Amino acid sequence: MTPSPRKIYLLLPGLLFAAAVWAAQPPDAEMSAAQAALAAAERSQPSGDAAPPLVEARQQFALAQAAMDKHKFKDAKNLADRAAAAADLATAMAQLARLRGEVDSKAARNADLRRRLLAAPGNG
Repeated sequence: MTPSPRKIYLLLPGLLFAAAVWAAQPPDAEMSAAQAALAAAERSQPSGDAAPPLVEARQQFALAQAAMDKHKFKDAKNLADRAAAAADLATAMAQLARLRGEVDSKAARNADLRRRLLAAPGNG
């Protein structure tokens, strides 16, 4: 039941054709995901330490689009995935900065209230 050379030669072109068709699919889902992540990152308005990842995400997405135009779909998929990751990082860093600011503001408010309570007549 070993495959004969004739069967192998008949099967090989079909497998190569199937692999070529599978590999030639444009990464539309990855490009859409990267574009959505980039839009979310831009809405989060990153600044400070969160700005460089957004710049990187934009650059990676532009490279992914260029790779798509050249029908280099494997490169485009990788670049789109990198763009999405960088955009997600920018969003997370912007959210972290915003939340830290809220915590600092509330801590300052608590400290002010504590000072007022301790300085009030009858509490000393």
